[in-house]
Amino acid sequence: MAGSLPNRCLLCQQGITLGRGLCQYCLDDARPGHQCLGCTCAMRQCPPWRCGACQKKRHWWPVISAFPYHSPVGYLTGAIKIHRQLCLLEPMCEALAQRLEQLWQADAIGPISALVPIPMHPSRLPVRGFNHAVLIADQLGKRLGLPVLDTLVVKKQRTVPQHDLEDQRRRKDLSGVFQAQPGARRQQQLALIDDVITTGSTMTAVARALRKQGHHVSQYWALASALKRQR
Repeated sequence: MAGSLPNRCLLCQQGITLGRGLCQYCLDDARPGHQCLGCTCAMRQCPPWRCGACQKKRHWWPVISAFPYHSPVGYLTGAIKIHRQLCLLEPMCEALAQRLEQLWQADAIGPISALVPIPMHPSRLPVRGFNHAVLIADQLGKRLGLPVLDTLVVKKQRTVPQHDLEDQRRRKDLSGVFQAQPGARRQQQLALIDDVITTGSTMTAVARALRKQGHHVSQYWALASALKRQR
């Protein structure tokens, strides 16, 4: 990934506020427009809030993202964890928070009581130095006034990197990997947080682990979504 001066946009290189990472022009250009809340595919208008294919699904959870992953800004989400470009956190989380507020104002999604970042296996933390999902959740929590429950669920087994696996292999690899902390106070209306949602398999596995302990996950949030490429 090409580098950038601390006061230059990582995409267009124009001057920006120190430490912000992206300029407002690039952020505005990356806004996805109308999206289905089931699969994040582009829609001509909203409402309706789900495309025809998603309306046929009996069970579904709203998926809210700020950017399409297959776009210049969307690709940069990986730079947070891979290249430690933490300057991207504030502008990207702000864009997601703004989209959430718009959806709440339109009564398109329900309220949320707390945020749960996707956990990382403990053996990975010394290598990376941080869990990017926790950093994203902390930013969103401060911006939206929501608590972050970063110890409610743990990853008890290490898995191979998931981004190159097919959906069926992902589901198999993630079976029984996550565990909600036993004895914790039951939580309702939780939102799961990650940087990118690709197939939804990871968030589904975490939600399943939480449900086993009586918790309720109602929404999936990510900075970027690649779901529409998986249909």
